[in-house]
Amino acid sequence: MNNRDVVFPPNRHALYERNRYSPAVRSNGFLFVSGQVGSRDDGSPEPDLRQQVRLAFQNLNAILHAAGAS
Repeated sequence: MNNRDVVFPPNRHALYERNRYSPAVRSNGFLFVSGQVGSRDDGSPEPDLRQQVRLAFQNLNAILHAAGAS
């Protein structure tokens, strides 16, 4: 049987729950990360493109950190 657990970054659990998807799933030694967008903590889009790109990578890094990865 496979062991799976969902990984949520801090402060964004409600956002993923509202949109009904998991930011990452850890299973059998692998970490599967969903695509990330440049949204703010409340899920609203960031209007500035440069900041949007930065937020997308910050969101990705938050997921990796929550999973104990880098």
